[in-house]
Amino acid sequence: ALRPAPAAEMPAFDFWDIHEILAEEYKVTVRPRHMVKGGGLLLPSGGGPVGKDLPAERKVPVPFWLAQSFARRNTATIELPAHYGPAAQEDLAGDPVVCKLSDKNFYYFEIGLRLAHLLKEQQLVIDLFDAFQARWCETVTILGKFGVGRAEVNILNTLPTIFPSTLTHLESRLYRCGKEAEAHFKAWTNRFGAFKMKASHLIDAPASKRLRSGA
Repeated sequence: ALRPAPAAEMPAFDFWDIHEILAEEYKVTVRPRHMVKGGGLLLPSGGGPVGKDLPAERKVPVPFWLAQSFARRNTATIELPAHYGPAAQEDLAGDPVVCKLSDKNFYYFEIGLRLAHLLKEQQLVIDLFDAFQARWCETVTILGKFGVGRAEVNILNTLPTIFPSTLTHLESRLYRCGKEAEAHFKAWTNRFGAFKMKASHLIDAPASKRLRSGA
């Protein structure tokens, strides 16, 4: 059955959130539509002289927060980074669990959705949502059920030990919260007293000792 495609909406923004600030430092390439007065400071050659202009159509890497401002003012176009390009989308659609997203961008999903919104890349939105859901299901599988012992790690399947190192900032928070929730659950269940049966001291005693004790 066909399901409605998720809308490419911007995530909630918190001006004072340090992680929002760090996320928007992600570098993207922009191409100015026209000359940018004094924009020579953005050139990767260490910054041009004061007053130098940035020529039109000259590609230049800038932080995402600046690229977003350019795009909203129709001053420049943003090039889709390779981390979110067709090859990356194909990997996400194929097996998102094995993708080392933390190596690409620690704020992979947050920036990806904002780029998709600016560039109107609807397929990227779908791939990001599907990948996030699949990786969250894997996180839940690894954490297991509350109060249920975990099976030993199979040396032939190293995914449960490697997967946590591939998590992005958002996924890491969910993973830590899941572990914390189980710790609180165990602490809550330990508050209830339970009688523990102990083995009798007569079970394995020699016959002569049992006779002396009157058993």
